[in-house]
Amino acid sequence: MIPEWNAEGVLPPINEDDPTGFDRAPYEVTLGQVVDRFATSQERCDILEGFLAHRAELHKMGMDNGFQWLDGSFTEDIELLEHRPPRDIDVVTFTPANDDFFGMLEERQINLLGGDRENLKKEFRIDFYVQSLSDPAEALVAMTTYWYSMWSHRRTGQWKGFLKVDLSPSQDAEAKNLLVARQQELAHE
Repeated sequence: MIPEWNAEGVLPPINEDDPTGFDRAPYEVTLGQVVDRFATSQERCDILEGFLAHRAELHKMGMDNGFQWLDGSFTEDIELLEHRPPRDIDVVTFTPANDDFFGMLEERQINLLGGDRENLKKEFRIDFYVQSLSDPAEALVAMTTYWYSMWSHRRTGQWKGFLKVDLSPSQDAEAKNLLVARQQELAHE
């Protein structure tokens, strides 16, 4: 379950009732829970639509194993904090894909994996990164520590939580249907 924003307008980094427990960021959630919680405006729906379209592109190239961490202003109450809608969603994809997989990709596919960040933000509304789970252990620990330290804080230094979703395509159709329904609701409000 996705916790409610705290008084500072962010997901709490830990369960304050059990601060040493395992109920903490990254919160493992379903794609449906992400859509249900964050598809609250047309701007947010547009970002989710781009995120799901990008996931479909990853699945087409065979990247369907692993998980994604979701973060950025999209997971914050940015409308309250900065009086604006979110511009994109930050995504880091942890995948067992290795150098052999990456070496067989075409230029367009490489661009979908972060080779053209400007276009990814424009076309899919995502700030996207990839982390291979096949990296040597020390490098993997170092990069995971990097991503955790980057994503567990706002630029102001404020500590915050973020989300984890499975990369498998098994939840995507349901999430897309939920998003379409939410977009229709918003159009009639």
